[in-house]
Amino acid sequence: MRKNLFTSGLLLLLLSFCFGLVACDEKAPDLSKKERDPRIVGSWNFIGNPWLEIPPKDKVIEFKVDGSCTGFNYPGGKRLYYTEGNNHLYIFVYGSGIKLSNWTYEEYYTIEGDKLYLWSSKEKMLAGKHDQAIAYERITTH
Repeated sequence: MRKNLFTSGLLLLLLSFCFGLVACDEKAPDLSKKERDPRIVGSWNFIGNPWLEIPPKDKVIEFKVDGSCTGFNYPGGKRLYYTEGNNHLYIFVYGSGIKLSNWTYEEYYTIEGDKLYLWSSKEKMLAGKHDQAIAYERITTH
């Protein structure tokens, strides 16, 4: 009798653990109906910021029409983006494995001519502090 009780308890514990893992699985949000600022679509090359070091592989960022993007020094896998208004950028990054879950990063941006400026806060963007922004220049293809 005790053996059956122990086995049942162990089975229940294992089943609870499995349900816990399934519950932790985050689904990507449905971004198909989110807006995307068409001005941001394209490739952008990092042109500098004195206080920021960017790895060479992340010096070019690209926003594609289908909502995917590349670049950015965020841990994880595939990236999707959407915008709100004319200055709020969201980048959804799929997690890569059990230890790293999906995450959405927020940036604020302005586009001035062929330059894209990214800020970590709305206050800095509204203050127009370009020296505190990450600056990119549009890559034009002929």
